Amino acid sequence: MKPLSIAILLGVCSLGAGVGGFSAGCQSEAAPEQTPRSEPRSGADQPAKAAGEVVASDVVIDVAMGRALPPYSFSAEDNALLDEVQHGCFNFFWYAGDPKTGMAPDRASEPRVSSIAGVGFQLSAFPVAVERGWVTRAEAEARTLLILKTLAGNSENRKGGLFYHFLDGATGGQPSKAYEHVVSTIDSALFFCGAITASSYFGGEVARIADGLVADADWSFFVSKGDSYQPYERNFVTLGWKPTSLVAPTGAGKLLPYVWVDAGDEHRLVTFLAVAAPTASHAVDPSMYYRLRRGLGENVPGEPMVWFPWSGALFVQLFAHCWLDYAHLGPDNPAAFEVAQRARVNWWENARRTTQMHRDKAIKNPAGKPTLGEHAWGLSASDIEGGYGVPGVFPRPLMMKGSRPEWDYPVTNTDKIVDNYGDGTIAPYAAGSAIMFEPAAAIAAMRHYRGLKKADGDALLWSDPKMISMGWGKTQIGAGRPGFGFADAYREAEKGGTGLWVAPDYVAIDQGPLILAIENARTGLITKLFHQHPVVKAGVKRLKLGPK
Repeated sequence: MKPLSIAILLGVCSLGAGVGGFSAGCQSEAAPEQTPRSEPRSGADQPAKAAGEVVASDVVIDVAMGRALPPYSFSAEDNALLDEVQHGCFNFFWYAGDPKTGMAPDRASEPRVSSIAGVGFQLSAFPVAVERGWVTRAEAEARTLLILKTLAGNSENRKGGLFYHFLDGATGGQPSKAYEHVVSTIDSALFFCGAITASSYFGGEVARIADGLVADADWSFFVSKGDSYQPYERNFVTLGWKPTSLVAPTGAGKLLPYVWVDAGDEHRLVTFLAVAAPTASHAVDPSMYYRLRRGLGENVPGEPMVWFPWSGALFVQLFAHCWLDYAHLGPDNPAAFEVAQRARVNWWENARRTTQMHRDKAIKNPAGKPTLGEHAWGLSASDIEGGYGVPGVFPRPLMMKGSRPEWDYPVTNTDKIVDNYGDGTIAPYAAGSAIMFEPAAAIAAMRHYRGLKKADGDALLWSDPKMISMGWGKTQIGAGRPGFGFADAYREAEKGGTGLWVAPDYVAIDQGPLILAIENARTGLITKLFHQHPVVKAGVKRLKLGPK
């Protein structure tokens, strides 16, 4: 894999993710230290055309009356499938980690390197495992404590209370091998979500350590200020901080020149936690959350959606919903914070509309790519045969009458907003995690992936979690599939029979949303635990969220 200097540019990425295929999940599209690679584009792809004109403050994106919200009821057959999928994800987090720290690796093929985001998903997966009977509560609590004590006890893994993106899986400190050495706001946010979930579930010493780490996070340190940022980029949380020297990882350094300025999924999660910070001097003003830009577009006429042009991957609709119960918070209200030219948005419904768009475009498949279809959809960040890819699709932009360019919506050339189908690779976690929004379509997709076969009749993507035979910290990658459920990604063969590819690896930030999203769709366990926590309650109150 190619070295990655600013992998954080996309928000969350995995070790080994090459610079190719990245679209910025922030204001800027390319970091100065990398050479972006354009994904292959098909001649069938067409630039987006404006869909019409709206006044943003008049737009309300909300759930249609009668539409079911999670948690849902599933048949016995569907529940059996979901048990298997979740169990496979859990096996990754339980068996692939380092015994000295308990921390899951960023990817199974690199067991010595952990991502702090992956650890956040791991901590939230443990309550699921207890409730499903895969481990005892005592076992899960002990593993959680091991992880938290490791992280809290190493002073070189964080700056301003936020964590480096990649850590040494055996020590919790600086890794000897990593594609970037950057303190990451989004990866830290995902860790804190896991810590909060664990705090609510286990209480006791887990809560003491987890809550202490959350309280130490100084989000104000990472806010963009001064002339190095454009006026419309100021007073937002930056993507992170980079040390001047790796010899002093907590010494001198500087903030990254990129900011969470649009109202994407990761942008909102970072800003929510910054607003909710329990230490007053570490918190940001609640208006920052509502100042995040809300560019509008549509896929289905009459159903506007908030989008941003830096990434059309489905994962940018998934992560925050693993913890924040947007489905039951209703449309938010920027006007209550005197922020004009912003649509009121129920973010669950916004994600559902985006999910629908991904499936619609996979069914139409204008680029004629292999794999894509009714039950294989959800273009997202994943391993691809050539390294790492971030394909995605976009709505038709809506003109926003009276809104200020750059301040209220990102300025882009609509001729360059082109759906990117990549090479046709699909990551099962994308459609699977969308079970939170479109349960029937997600179940059908997972059943399709589960049923794919090789020429010899063996499963193409599936590794049965009941067949796991490894010991803790022994991954057996390269020696058959190790009981982790779905392979990370795959591409079907062309009509001539060539081109079949299946990812040989497993990635924490793909396994994580899948197990949590399924649990939220089934029981709402993770969102319930998250919202029980005083920090989250404070954030919801400060932002005046909740049904009226």
